[in-house]
Amino acid sequence: MKKSLIAIAVLAATSSAAFAQSNVTIYGILDAGITSERGGAQGNVTKVTSGAASASRLGFKGTEDLGGGLSAVFKLEAGVKVDDGALDNTNSVLFNREAYVGLSSKEAGSLLIG
Repeated sequence: MKKSLIAIAVLAATSSAAFAQSNVTIYGILDAGITSERGGAQGNVTKVTSGAASASRLGFKGTEDLGGGLSAVFKLEAGVKVDDGALDNTNSVLFNREAYVGLSSKEAGSLLIG
């Protein structure tokens, strides 16, 4: 019984140390505007338009310290439409704006795949 409690305590301490070295950020831009069109074939039309000034996006990026000056990095970014909540793409790829994983070194730079 004591051995299993010690094993659980060691596992808990080790896992919290591993999580402490991670850095994940959720970020995004939500840009919407109200547009009004007059005199068109449909008459006067007022609607919410997604991406009026900049493309809306939702992303996740992070790093994991691997030790010795080496880190694992990733970035996943998807375009979204504010007006209807759909993905802002034509090919139904979830992370259509930017998606990569890689390694980053303080001395040698970065190697990214994606």
